[in-house]
Amino acid sequence: MRTGRRFVRPIPAVLAIGLLAVWSVVVFGQPAQFQFALAALDGSGTPVTDITIGDVIYTEKGQKGTIQKVEPFPIPVKLTIAVDNGSDSSDALSHYRSGLAGLVQALPADVEITLISTSPQPRRVVRRTSNRQEILRGINGFAPERDERPRFTDALVEFAQEVEKDLRAKDAKPYIPVLLLVSTTANEQTSYEVPEIEKALKTLGARRAKVYVAITSTKVGDVAAVADIIGIPATKVTGGKYEALAVSSRLATLLPEWGKEFAVWHKRHNNQVRVTVQRPGDLTGPFQELQVGLSRQDLVVSVSGDGMP
Repeated sequence: MRTGRRFVRPIPAVLAIGLLAVWSVVVFGQPAQFQFALAALDGSGTPVTDITIGDVIYTEKGQKGTIQKVEPFPIPVKLTIAVDNGSDSSDALSHYRSGLAGLVQALPADVEITLISTSPQPRRVVRRTSNRQEILRGINGFAPERDERPRFTDALVEFAQEVEKDLRAKDAKPYIPVLLLVSTTANEQTSYEVPEIEKALKTLGARRAKVYVAITSTKVGDVAAVADIIGIPATKVTGGKYEALAVSSRLATLLPEWGKEFAVWHKRHNNQVRVTVQRPGDLTGPFQELQVGLSRQDLVVSVSGDGMP
């Protein structure tokens, strides 16, 4: 979520000093003063939570800028899991459960999770919570719906609507919306028309959501369904991932792998800081030869304008 300050032209690249990465960044604020988000993890992946003004290095054209403020800027991951529990999901159910349990175990304990089943319509099995026992009970509690089709597209559209509602709320706080869709190749049903689906995809892209999709075959000769048609564009728009699986047993290892990725995002962005900088001298206009980093060594540092991945 934007902070309300106006955006100025982007910096082409930012070098994290002492590190092996170059980070693109969009910077916002007044030309002579601006802010950016900075996060650091140590070699074990543990967030560095004690970054101070004295740790941050900022130079432009070889001149040091003034670090005016370093303040907490947490943006946590909030994960929604939507699973196809239509009639064709029976054979995959045990792999759903083991994969999702492994994913939950890979996440930090404070990540909030919502669990949705998509047949006969999207419905919450577990409302947003960080209570691991409640989440695991939900994962083991839903069952296939006989003679029902999944509503993959409906789940995606309603997720986008929820994200928009959250971010428009009066007391809104920024978060990283992540949608994990686990589906079979069964033909789906949907209640939404093309314009509504297109709007949902635009919303997810604009709100910097991440969509991850795993589609698994459950019968010999299964072919790609509407889930493929919607799933691939959704992952491309959001920079997520799409996996078409020949066998559902792969879910048992794939989903925990994705859980580790979500965990890194959460650790990094939920423990980041926002840095306020005064540019050196009388510099104004486009940024030139800008470098940002930390004086500490052996850290993995990320820099962004809005604190999102």
